[in-house]
Amino acid sequence: MDWLRHIPLLSRLLLVESNGMSFLDAMPLLYNGILACALAALVSSFLGVFIVLKRIVFVSAALSQVSALGIAISILIGLFFGIHFGEGEQNGFISVPAVVSFIFAALAALLLAIQVGERKITRESIVGISYVLPAGLVLLILDKVAVETHEIDNILFGNAVFVSGTQLFLLALASFFILAIHALLHKEFIFSSFDPDSARAMGIKAVAFNQLLYFTFALAISISISAIGALPVFSFMVIPATAALLLSDHLNRVFWLATLFGVFSAFFGFYASFVFSLPTGSAMLAVSSFFLLPGLVKRFAFR
Repeated sequence: MDWLRHIPLLSRLLLVESNGMSFLDAMPLLYNGILACALAALVSSFLGVFIVLKRIVFVSAALSQVSALGIAISILIGLFFGIHFGEGEQNGFISVPAVVSFIFAALAALLLAIQVGERKITRESIVGISYVLPAGLVLLILDKVAVETHEIDNILFGNAVFVSGTQLFLLALASFFILAIHALLHKEFIFSSFDPDSARAMGIKAVAFNQLLYFTFALAISISISAIGALPVFSFMVIPATAALLLSDHLNRVFWLATLFGVFSAFFGFYASFVFSLPTGSAMLAVSSFFLLPGLVKRFAFR
């Protein structure tokens, strides 16, 4: 990467030092983390367009908390049997926390995709319980597991600085799988999400495609949380899509803008966290919020 030193503006940015080391010199150590954040941001921002337009933001928040609960429970059970799952240690090829996290998220996605007909138990009530109960249980479990208290910050706010090669590979594999599904079934997802009557008229099984869509949410959230934490994943699910929708009413353009905003937020947020010694997840969230400004200016200053 020495050739980067000869590009004037880029070299000045990359040679900024923190704790006696430049960002360029630290890149071999941070490479996995940067790629993991970018992949998580790309997939989450893309799916976030569905989440924001379908008005199910708290569904993604609930899935994030349920997924985090799966990780917390796996840590608790692991310690009971004398197994340590912290700091990206793997049990075989796939980590146990990642598997448990996905199972929890997938089951929650199937539950939240069901259309509730009972008036006394509304869908909003189920989503609310699915959010607040796991959130409380995560803190309760991890607060009592003294040797793993550092995992609270990792799960909730992300520890994307040091991502293992296995975590990165699984995230890349899941991202490819999710994007491939959406590339093949994009029309079906669009119609079943935003125009179910037309979908049924075209012979599209809207309910089944809605459940498959929720499954992709669960897969993306669980794998991403295992790598970078719940807070940045939830922010990537909501903020870039909202910023894109403020700027454009054209759906295809919104998808492109959202993914671009998400990836740029990941890169610049990671860079800011290194330069200013900030928590990585919180830094990415803060950077992503700046992409809301152009849309807000357009909506309120030029209406």
